[in-house]
Amino acid sequence: MLFVLMLGAGLFFFYFRIYRVVPVFSEITCEYGDQISQDIEDYISGTEWSVHLGELDLSQVDEGHTGTYQAVVYHGRTQFTYEVTIQDTVAPEILWKEGQIYLAAGAECTVEDIIEGIVDADPQAEAFISRGGSLESSLCFDQTGQYQLEILARDSSGNETAGQISVIVDTAPSFDGIRDFYCIPGSDPDYLDEVTAQDDLDGDLTADIQVDDSEVNLNASGDYVLYYTAEDSYGLETVEEARVLVGSEDEIQALIGSRQIDYREDIIIGAPNIYDGGAAGYDDIDETLEYMRPALVQLYHGVGRGGYSAGSGYIIEITEDRIYICSNHHVVSKYEDWDIYFYDGTVIRGRAVGTSQRYDVGVVEVLLENVPEELLEKLMTVHIDRTYWESLNQQDIEVGLERVDRTGGLLHVSKGKLIKVKQDFGWNNGAFHTEVTVELVHGDSGSAVLDGYGNLICMAYAYSTDPVRFWCVPLDGILDCYREITGRTPYVY
Repeated sequence: MLFVLMLGAGLFFFYFRIYRVVPVFSEITCEYGDQISQDIEDYISGTEWSVHLGELDLSQVDEGHTGTYQAVVYHGRTQFTYEVTIQDTVAPEILWKEGQIYLAAGAECTVEDIIEGIVDADPQAEAFISRGGSLESSLCFDQTGQYQLEILARDSSGNETAGQISVIVDTAPSFDGIRDFYCIPGSDPDYLDEVTAQDDLDGDLTADIQVDDSEVNLNASGDYVLYYTAEDSYGLETVEEARVLVGSEDEIQALIGSRQIDYREDIIIGAPNIYDGGAAGYDDIDETLEYMRPALVQLYHGVGRGGYSAGSGYIIEITEDRIYICSNHHVVSKYEDWDIYFYDGTVIRGRAVGTSQRYDVGVVEVLLENVPEELLEKLMTVHIDRTYWESLNQQDIEVGLERVDRTGGLLHVSKGKLIKVKQDFGWNNGAFHTEVTVELVHGDSGSAVLDGYGNLICMAYAYSTDPVRFWCVPLDGILDCYREITGRTPYVY
């Protein structure tokens, strides 16, 4: 009996003095962002030995979001539950930039351009520009000047912090002359050629332009991006991009031929004929004739007592030192020297290279050194696609010609249909000629006859009567005679 009483007393003492634990709390509120304790001693109290027999379970507590959750402590067969409330009562802190803030007029600026950032336990906290009762993430100033802006920072619990800052709006630097580059592998383009930067405050910033070509590999085919940066004394920065496409000669020429790139707007290096007028993607004879006008010329030779001889021509090739112009033999053969009137009225002395009577073809050249730079930057050659031309037979397509005068205007425009690219011809050794319905008049001789895409189809030659029929030198005849006269072959698609 005594033994039983002593055992009971021992168990009683063990449980209540050594083993028994009690919860420290039943409910607790934590600030969002503060780490919830993982220490078991913060949840139950008792002897150190017994407390550490407990197991804390926080699996149902989401520390990443505010709310009320349940934590559990398991101690033997006993389970203690706790209500854990996570609340966010601390407003975000706005980190202000040091010094005066400058923004660019006409450019979108964000909150990040105005403040350094915000500090808050809530990763969803945001900062806004408060204007007229609305919150905006960005804004754009149309006019320069000094402005007071209110910045509001808000977390997902609705805690807010607001403050004001003064900003000065000024014009950012501007670029001129940035163009895309299209070049063959191994090229060494001058990225800064003709590129300038200007700023209203600092004036000319051209010497300070920074070029980032770290993404460009000029030795490997590819499509790359080049970056230009200009910064004024206020720290306002303008960044513009340019394309750098590195490809083979034929790849770049194909882009020219389809009018996707243009030497007047892009920098083209290594293509066989950067001046090629190209072919449009749609058929429009009126638009094409106007577009191709920079390839047209008039040949003029004054004769004593106010007389003159004239004819039409077109630019077939532009080399490093010459412009080659095609016309008819019966035009070119008359004189050794010609005044060449370009489409804008510019006149430059030209020289007859030679003629061929296989077809009525003649060639005149103009030295490039005599051509004003502003004119050369506008000229083009006719587009020659022999593969396309050879696919034509009795095609009822629209063709036409324009004849330029000596003052930058037009003397004659004529449009019609293509009858046949190779038609029997009763004169000139019976060689095949191209027949069209384009009405030819005196002075049209040597004119380029184009289709609505811009392809050179033939060259105006003559007309016959009874019945009236209009005849042209076919494209293959033009090319053969040009090669015979000059020893050269223009780029042919």
